Amino acid sequence: MNTTRLVVMACTASFVCAATAADNASSLRPWTNYQVIMWVGDSIHQQSHQWSRFQQRLREMGVTAGMVYDGGDPRPWVASQFPYYVENIINRGLCLKFHSNVTDWDKFVTGWKDQRDEAALVRDYCLDDPQWRAWGRAEMQKVARGNRDYSPLLYDIRDELSVTISANPFDYDFHPTALTAFRDWLKTHYSSLAALNAQWETRFTAWDEIKPFTTDQIKNRMASGEALPRGRPDWQALQRLKFNPRTAREQPTRWNFSPWADHRTYMDVSLARALDDFRQAARLVDPRTPVGIEGTQMPHAFGGYDLWRLSRVLDWVEPYDIGNAREIFGSFMPGKVFLTTVFEKETEPAARRLWHLLLQGDRGCIIWWSEDCLNWKQPDLPLTPKARALEPVLREMTSPLARLFMLATKEYDPIALHYSQPSIQVAWLLESTVDGSTWLRRFSSYEASHNHQAKVRNSWLKIFQDLGFSPRFISQEQIEQGGLEASEIRVLILPSSWAMSDREREAISAAQHRTNHPLIIFGNDLPGLFDAHARLRTNYAARFYLENHLPSTVPLPAAFIQTAAGRQPPGARSGDIGTYARDRLKSTPDLSWAQWVATHRLPLTPPVAVPLEARVRVHRYRLGSARLVAIERGIDYHMSEDLRQAGGNEALEQPADITATLAEAAHVYDLRAQRYLGFTRELKFRLDPWRPSLFALLPAKVPEEQIIRSLLAEVKP
Repeated sequence: MNTTRLVVMACTASFVCAATAADNASSLRPWTNYQVIMWVGDSIHQQSHQWSRFQQRLREMGVTAGMVYDGGDPRPWVASQFPYYVENIINRGLCLKFHSNVTDWDKFVTGWKDQRDEAALVRDYCLDDPQWRAWGRAEMQKVARGNRDYSPLLYDIRDELSVTISANPFDYDFHPTALTAFRDWLKTHYSSLAALNAQWETRFTAWDEIKPFTTDQIKNRMASGEALPRGRPDWQALQRLKFNPRTAREQPTRWNFSPWADHRTYMDVSLARALDDFRQAARLVDPRTPVGIEGTQMPHAFGGYDLWRLSRVLDWVEPYDIGNAREIFGSFMPGKVFLTTVFEKETEPAARRLWHLLLQGDRGCIIWWSEDCLNWKQPDLPLTPKARALEPVLREMTSPLARLFMLATKEYDPIALHYSQPSIQVAWLLESTVDGSTWLRRFSSYEASHNHQAKVRNSWLKIFQDLGFSPRFISQEQIEQGGLEASEIRVLILPSSWAMSDREREAISAAQHRTNHPLIIFGNDLPGLFDAHARLRTNYAARFYLENHLPSTVPLPAAFIQTAAGRQPPGARSGDIGTYARDRLKSTPDLSWAQWVATHRLPLTPPVAVPLEARVRVHRYRLGSARLVAIERGIDYHMSEDLRQAGGNEALEQPADITATLAEAAHVYDLRAQRYLGFTRELKFRLDPWRPSLFALLPAKVPEEQIIRSLLAEVKP
């Protein structure tokens, strides 16, 4: 590899647009301590005489904060000087699991699948309905007025919200108000009705006539190849349909998804607008308390889960870590509050995940829940075995050692993975052809473990992490606004990036041609084959430099590397790179994809180099004049739909002897043992499978027994 060292190249680099939020986040109350929050059930309200003992037990467990549900009374918490947050303020319209006609989603879609009545495409609560919005703003302000004097930790708009339920596919919303808002939005993206008709291949004669394609209708276009097919799709023909990127342009109409994709994009916009509306309403009353949401889903074409768009309208988030959602949100919301919900019942798995998320930037956790952490059948409310198992972990997370990493500044390398919502839309349509008429049963529980684009994205991420790097995600909007240059991105990864805007492609091409540090691209298949409205490009080769990245002699699927424009011929490797994340976890791992990437002379070397076969993850930080390093097993953290950590990591649940090499020598301290290891460039240690190894790298020696105190003194007030 090139020996040009980027010692602590942090991509100081928060990416453009991610460095500053759309609002004045500096007015928010600082979050300076790790908070362990208890999600509180009904039992304490049924036994209200037990408040004192209840809070005593929470403190024994290591819990530092409580919860008030919507309009609940915060005074029992305030009287005991117990911080709290407010849960589930908007209880109608955002989570259709409750207070809707589709609470039993399985029953609903099962009943819909035969007749496929378009009248059912009207959402019970239209997200654009001005009356519903006004009610929601009033709810937010009522709660904010009742709590602002007590300085709550957070306001939670809603848990597990969705345009549908979870990220389940369905064509909401054909409500007349939603269609009117959709048409107004289209007018901001198309210069004229003629321009829209040309893009969509439709024949509307007035804006008020416009209706988007349903999923059935776009699949009918795919199956028939006709722009405006009639009747129902030939589902068997659809199931036989195979997308060949190299020949698709022979039948471009079949692959023009714009009339469907624009509607999916608008529904993402609609949800984000509603959330921002509610957040701003609360801010008018209480500008100091962060406003966000809980229980978010994986990036998806349905549900409103464009994570970039959501990141613009939230002060905090508690994401379900599905499809790299935590990594993506973390890239887009630097410095904001992240939490996770603890469902674990055993000490070691809880320690592993909470330390991992703290190293990612989490500021706290929510324990699920008071009903199984205390024994409510006994008068003294003893802690349950689950609570006692979690207690030592929770003490760790609130310790001075953990606080060091919470307050330090995380460093990243100038490596970015492309996040593209249009590509997610295209990929879903291409992947779901095999389902025929049953596409509506591709529930988020299925997508979490089967979505191929998500596997590809995860595999690219794991490859670069296994090589010792710390990449981040970059969005379409960031690239369009100069993020590749502003953040000095040296390597761009395009994971099944089927769709790109013209501005994106031009920015990428310009970065490849720059004189200093020309951009290197890794990717798979044919990125940018579709435009940002999910229409297959017919002029792909004429407009985009990447047309030569994958020789026609290389069978698909395949991955490629494109070095600086014209400097070297592209490299390519056939095979499904989406298998890497799974294959690396085997007791005899297949690391060949990472080895292939490593052979291509990357223009940077990780400041902390680790052996690929170790399968560890390196985290780097700045804290004043010191550097902190954390090394953990490279677990595949992937939450299943039932909210448990998915398995498959057993091969990495063993201790490992690791040798890591630093770019420069430093005075090194083992922070867990508070032991001085010498002035060295080499770290040799045994890595615990359940907790990270933690080191401090200092320019000058300090007494080892004072190392943590010395580092905390580096924190600026």
